[in-house]
Amino acid sequence: MRKHGKIPPVRSVLIYPREDGHARVTLLDAVEYLRGQGVTVAVPSEVDKVEGADGVAAQALRDVDLIVALGGDGTLLRASRWAATAGIPVLGINLGELGFLTAYNRDEARTALAAAVHGELTWEARMRMRVEVRRGGALLASETACNDAYIKHGDVPRLLLLSTEVAGSHMATYKADGLIVSTPMGSTAYNLAAGGPIVAPGTQCLTITPICPHSLTHRPVVVSGDSEIRITYAGPNDISAAFLTVDGQRSVELKLGDVVVATAASEPLQLCPPGVSVFKVLATKLGWNRGTAE
Repeated sequence: MRKHGKIPPVRSVLIYPREDGHARVTLLDAVEYLRGQGVTVAVPSEVDKVEGADGVAAQALRDVDLIVALGGDGTLLRASRWAATAGIPVLGINLGELGFLTAYNRDEARTALAAAVHGELTWEARMRMRVEVRRGGALLASETACNDAYIKHGDVPRLLLLSTEVAGSHMATYKADGLIVSTPMGSTAYNLAAGGPIVAPGTQCLTITPICPHSLTHRPVVVSGDSEIRITYAGPNDISAAFLTVDGQRSVELKLGDVVVATAASEPLQLCPPGVSVFKVLATKLGWNRGTAE
């Protein structure tokens, strides 16, 4: 599996914008610039069309050289569902405040697009995760996550019983509000908020982090990327007691005895990285050096 690569000068770009006024301004500017450089531009059909941009249906995804996500990390994750499957690199332009995954900020949009046009962008492989739900031995649902998958109680707050195996060995039965399994890329998302570790991008591992565990001895665990994680929903047996959510977008209601299986996906996401080290990004986003001389 290739870990990085250089993106040739782009001739066809799919722009996936966040649906709000701020994104539309940046979208219009991006379309105008790319058209002026002779680049074909497409936007998803569910987003209002802009002059010079064709709907995705009018252009096969296989012809796209680059997907540009205009928004925050959530927008990039939604765009990545298309990109990773098709093997298309993703460039994120952050229109929000935080944005760990995006390589450029709003005021750097033209710089980013110019780099794409002139073949100056690179991509790095980011591990994804395959998540399956099995009921009675049969496959109920299958999803691919870039960030994470988590099991959590439904509308009525209840402690869940989640029996967890790693690589065929029983690790723990968590009694908690829920359980998060995250990729290194997702370690700065829900995992971080729940007290899980920050994992450097490019690391091949998965992190298991309990959400508000009943026992203080239950701590986050980092396992090898080639491990199979099996989580059995062992209770309580209430209606709508637990749900599995993948990348904050797709949810599956779990019933007693359902098994969630998480493994490394076969194809990584090709993500355009920031121009500085990930540790510099973390220090800036999280304010680690605030009030100190760098």
